Amino acid sequence: MPELPEVETLRRGLAEHLVGRRIVTVELRLPKLVAEGRLEELEGATVTGVRRRAKHLLIDTDRATLLVHLKLAGQIALRRADGASLAVGGHPVPRFDAPLPHRSTHLILGLDDGSRLYLTDIRHFARVWVLPAADAEARLAALGLGPEPLDPAFTPRVLAEALAGRRRPLKPTLLDQTRVAGLGNIYVDEALWRARLAPTLSAGDLDTERVERLHAAIRAVLHHAVTEGVAQVLDGRAAPGTSFPAVHGREGQPCPRCGEPVRKARIGGRGTYTCPSCQPVEHT
Repeated sequence: MPELPEVETLRRGLAEHLVGRRIVTVELRLPKLVAEGRLEELEGATVTGVRRRAKHLLIDTDRATLLVHLKLAGQIALRRADGASLAVGGHPVPRFDAPLPHRSTHLILGLDDGSRLYLTDIRHFARVWVLPAADAEARLAALGLGPEPLDPAFTPRVLAEALAGRRRPLKPTLLDQTRVAGLGNIYVDEALWRARLAPTLSAGDLDTERVERLHAAIRAVLHHAVTEGVAQVLDGRAAPGTSFPAVHGREGQPCPRCGEPVRKARIGGRGTYTCPSCQPVEHT
C-alpha cells in the first residue's frame, strides 16, 4: 500500500504542475471507483491546491474537493500532452514509465493544457470522493486520524501520548492510523530497526529514552524517503542494488549495521523484518 512518503511525494509533484490547471474532460472507466459524489462536477473546475492527510490525497478545486485513497495498489500519473511524465506516485505497477491508459486505468482527467491525469489500480480497491471542501474536512476528521509524523507539532511527547497505555505490540500500534497517521508496514519496520527496538515490545512500556529514539527514527526514515526517494519494494522484496529500505524485504540478507541475517516473522498479521542482533526481543 502506498504509505505517507509515496503519497507526499506524489502530492508535491502534482502541486507543482496541477495547480491553476482547468479540468476540461472527465472519463470514468470503473463506476465503483467513486464512493460518493459526481465526477461530472469537476468538469470546468480549476485546481486550487493539492494536499495530503495521512495516506489520503486531496485535490482542491474552485467547485469541489476530490478526495483520493489509493488503498493497496493505486497509482496516479500526470503526463503532458506528448506523453512525458510530470508527476507519478503510488504503487509501482504498472511501471511508472508504462504506456497509459493501462487496462486497469479507471479515471482520466483531461486538463486545459492537453496534459492528463490517470488513476490506475490493478487491484480495483482505490476510491475517490467528490465533496464540498467542508465535507472533505469532516470526512477526514471522522476517521480519527492521529498526528502527522512530519509535522513540527509531532514531538516525542506527542508520540509518548499516542503510545501510552497501549498493551499491544509496538508494530501494530504504530500501524494504527488513529495513533500516528500515515505510517505503513515498510516504514514502521525501517523506523524500528533504526531505533533498535523490537516490534514485539509492548507499546505502553517504552520509557522516555526509547520514545525519543523511536521519534527520531520515524522522522529520519520518513524524511529520507520524501527527500531522497521512497523505498523500492516489489512483491515483498527490496529492489536489488539499493540500500533503502535497510531491512524490509531483505530476509536472509546481512543487516547493514551489524551483518546478522535479517529475519522475517508475522506480527499482527503483517510480514515484519528485523535484525535479531540489533533488535533483540529482550531489549530494555
